[in-house]
Amino acid sequence: MKEISAGGIVYRKQDGRLEIQLIRDRFGKIALAKGKLEAGETESQAALREVEEETGIRGAIVAPLSVIRYEYESSERVTVQKEVHYYLVEAGEGSLKAQTEEISGAYWFDPAESWRLQLSEGYETNDEVLRQALKQLGYAAAARLRPEREGRFPLWLPGMPIAPFIDHTLLKAEAVSADYRRLCEEAYAHGFHSVCVGGRWVRQCREQLGGTNVKVCGVVGFPLGSGATRAKAFEAAAAVEDGAAEIDMVLAIGRLLEGDCASVERDITAVVQAVQGGALVKVILETGMLTDERKVEACRIAEAAGADYVKTSTGFGPGGATEEDVVLLRASVSPRLGVKASAGIRDEAKARKLLLAGASRLGTSSGVAIVAGHRHNGIDEP
Repeated sequence: MKEISAGGIVYRKQDGRLEIQLIRDRFGKIALAKGKLEAGETESQAALREVEEETGIRGAIVAPLSVIRYEYESSERVTVQKEVHYYLVEAGEGSLKAQTEEISGAYWFDPAESWRLQLSEGYETNDEVLRQALKQLGYAAAARLRPEREGRFPLWLPGMPIAPFIDHTLLKAEAVSADYRRLCEEAYAHGFHSVCVGGRWVRQCREQLGGTNVKVCGVVGFPLGSGATRAKAFEAAAAVEDGAAEIDMVLAIGRLLEGDCASVERDITAVVQAVQGGALVKVILETGMLTDERKVEACRIAEAAGADYVKTSTGFGPGGATEEDVVLLRASVSPRLGVKASAGIRDEAKARKLLLAGASRLGTSSGVAIVAGHRHNGIDEP
């Protein structure tokens, strides 16, 4: 099945300054205005219509840009060949106003900031589209912009706050609605990156955190990783539909231990494809069950499958996050991937050690104690 969409990179010149329009989609990601062709439309007509509908700006096509092609599996388990035609669009009449039913915001940025936001918060498939647009617009630094993502996820340095690197986690079976309300309140109050919860609670957390910068992370195949691949894919798609911006999935540990790397890669790929770029995918390796050789192999598989992060542990298996494992994982993936340390992180001292070892995210239920600089004596969550 083939599906064609079109969209545009919109620009304007204000007092001689070049500005680029970017949007935030309903998942909180930096994106470009785009949508499916309607009956009888050409790609360029659809691009201009989508720009106006989503952002309120009427524009004119200046030049074609990239055509992005990829595959994904629909909810009916049909393989869709997706094709997105992008155009460079000069802004004309209209005032910038986001179509809130489809996106959460639309903004103007200078070229340097637009590129920074694209690399740090945008969909990787749009990197080359934006680079081409900036080059055609004569942006002086465009020739030096690299389409490859290097250091995609920021690393913590001494003096920086720890809170933005924490996934505030609640994965207890006995937790109830009031516990998740408190989790969200704490995450917002302390400025944590996200809350990490089971799929049942994603929608409640997203509704409570709507309008904030705190993201919702849903777990998939948790904590054993032994569910059917199609079940993991469905679980991930459902979590994104309910508002998850990130997915933490457990890889097929048993398959990895018996050396069936192809099966493990297919399992991860299915989840990556199921979210259709709507969420980051973190792959939990359960390092306490693996030799160093298996950990390195798992990192290679996760990256080949299109994941965004590798993660140490569920917190339900043996051991927890160690500095040695974080160093190993960081060295085993490219700068395009992040490393998440999880399980057994109960105090500020350990959090700092893991961040300095190369973790770009921490998963813990002790976030409040960590940012307060006090040791937490309760049971840690992944």
